[in-house]
Amino acid sequence: MNFNPLWLALVVIVVMALWEAFGKGSLSKRKWFVIGIFFVLGMTILGWFFMQTRQDMGKLSVTGYASKTFESDMVKWTLSVQKNTGIGGLMEATKSLNKDVNSFKALLLEKGVAAKDISIQPPTSQPVTDYDGYLTGYTISQMIYVMSTDMDTLEGVALDTQFFAERGLLLEMSNLEYLYSKLPDLKKEMIGMATADAMERAKEIVGASKTRLGKLHSARTGVFQITEPYSTDVSDYGYYNTSTRQKSIAVTVSASFKL
Repeated sequence: MNFNPLWLALVVIVVMALWEAFGKGSLSKRKWFVIGIFFVLGMTILGWFFMQTRQDMGKLSVTGYASKTFESDMVKWTLSVQKNTGIGGLMEATKSLNKDVNSFKALLLEKGVAAKDISIQPPTSQPVTDYDGYLTGYTISQMIYVMSTDMDTLEGVALDTQFFAERGLLLEMSNLEYLYSKLPDLKKEMIGMATADAMERAKEIVGASKTRLGKLHSARTGVFQITEPYSTDVSDYGYYNTSTRQKSIAVTVSASFKL
């Protein structure tokens, strides 16, 4: 039995209409009439909850679980390079940084990274002061984002700091994020596996109790936990680890079957 809010709205409208009709009557009569209406409404709601509990008695609820390890198929490298200069060297340092960044891009292209996968942001500069607040120079920074499916090549470049050291470049930040381009398809597969596991669990339960398992009544998918292999990290809102190439994905499905 499904509770329809329209019935409640209808009851309220009828009550209001009758209230208006009895408006000219005595206050005592109107009071007892309203009490009766709310009594009937309360009993109706109570009856609905009772029917729901009776329906739940004819169902079996189980939780299915599925997990799988997989490997990322692309990597994102985020790095910030910077140069320091004195008060009068801002222009020269900016030109030098621009030249070095272009040389770095040429290196990536030479390694096989596509130009469309390299994003270079405009440079920014920050003043540098001493303990007394006097200006002593500037720090010039530039952000670079690189995406590649050739993870071995990009890892090799990221881990070799010789290019930056030879040019006096400081790596303010350098971070590799391992991603998976077919994650939506993988999630669908995991939901199917978890649902099948829930059905197998339900069959085991009814088999032991000699009860016939009916059709699937409802199913609800939990959040996905994507972690490094053998990790115990979980989150109520889901987890997505990007720090390792190898990953583990897990999901639960809460299923309800008719008996």
